[in-house]
Amino acid sequence: MSIRSEPRQPAALPPALPFDVLTDVMEQVRLEGTVYFSAELRAPWGISIVRSGRAPFYAVTAGECELQVGRRGAVRRVRAGDFVLLPNAAPHVVRSGKDALVVPFDNWLQAHPLDRRGGTRHGGPGAATRVTGGFFSVDPLRINPLFDALPPLIHLRGDDPRVRQALAPTLRLVEEEIAAGGLGAHTVLRRLADVLFIQAVRLHADGERGAAGWLRGLADPRVGRALALLHERHAEPWTLDSLARAVGTSRTLLAVRFRELVGEPPMAYLTRWRITRAANLLHGARQPLARIAEQVGYQSDAVFSRAFRRVTGQSPRDWRRLAPPAPVEPLA
Repeated sequence: MSIRSEPRQPAALPPALPFDVLTDVMEQVRLEGTVYFSAELRAPWGISIVRSGRAPFYAVTAGECELQVGRRGAVRRVRAGDFVLLPNAAPHVVRSGKDALVVPFDNWLQAHPLDRRGGTRHGGPGAATRVTGGFFSVDPLRINPLFDALPPLIHLRGDDPRVRQALAPTLRLVEEEIAAGGLGAHTVLRRLADVLFIQAVRLHADGERGAAGWLRGLADPRVGRALALLHERHAEPWTLDSLARAVGTSRTLLAVRFRELVGEPPMAYLTRWRITRAANLLHGARQPLARIAEQVGYQSDAVFSRAFRRVTGQSPRDWRRLAPPAPVEPLA
């Protein structure tokens, strides 16, 4: 007597993860070069930093210091374990305290030159502060919506368990690579800079509650769904009507809510995002302009070129010619 076995059912596929808009946006951020330094500073000391296009970050590993963005910004006390990122390269002052003499950054470097591993020291009679930091060279084409959504200063506090868990291992690797200075250290440090930037932005985004702007739009059910569709299917011929139908709301409600949270109409946002992607493609392999235009949703070179010029102020050919990838350069 034979036993007939039932056919085996194929295993069910796991549900697809929802499209991650924040990841999509961060992948289009160009950190074109990163340089690092480590400093041991004894009070009193103060440094004024104005580095256009160079977004600094600081990890205080011992002691504490003050940081002030602009002349009228609030003074922040940054303590051991804290991490600070200035994503839009805002002018700022870092100092031991309010009575410290503040000198321009270039003058500081002349008086306290870096050694071959980026180390510097300042001797004084006061308390010691140790800082590991660096500068991201950010893409001069600042049309990525992430930059508009980020504040001038992201201050992540070391007493937050999420911050310790996310950043401490990466910062430890950074310090080890700087100290060792081994083969391939520049490449490793560049990759770790990307990780630090992404971690800092993600921690900031996770901590946002009720803030205005693009990050708040991601959290809104309808606007967040619209943003996900525009990013995941950016090359499709969207209209406000088709987007509203896909989201499941009226075009009027979507248009009003989208502009309220994101700061511009849905179709204007789509154009800017397409051009952001196209600008990064122009940095890469020498694809024909027609191919790049098609990848970001334009069937006509002329329409693509007009949109690119309207958003960036340059033609695609001029952007490709004038904005090559920046090399890694030393801090000094």
